[in-house]
Amino acid sequence: MTKERAHLNLSDDLDISEFLPVKKERNRETELKNLEKIAEHSGFVSRKNKSQRRRKPQSPFKNQLNLKCREGIKELFQDIGEQLGVHDHTTFEQALVALMEKNGLNDLLQRYKDVEIKKF
Repeated sequence: MTKERAHLNLSDDLDISEFLPVKKERNRETELKNLEKIAEHSGFVSRKNKSQRRRKPQSPFKNQLNLKCREGIKELFQDIGEQLGVHDHTTFEQALVALMEKNGLNDLLQRYKDVEIKKF
């Protein structure tokens, strides 16, 4: 019941060496040095020597506060921070301090200062 497969009719003089990849002579060491120079120039540091890696200090800002606001308030808040030249978290903390000072909430202001000291 099984059918016999058709023969491919390949000639015996077929040279498959033509299909093998051509090996190029490369100087691997020179190539690696060039890559390292380019990487260093771009600001990348090798993982081989971890002592040379740039370390960014860990941020004390770890908790998130997400809140809803009216249309345009988010942009206004971010514009205030941009004009002051500070990040959003600093703008928020400065606003809290100003609000506590304005309303005479000295006990809460002291709590803020205690948190501020623990931060660093």
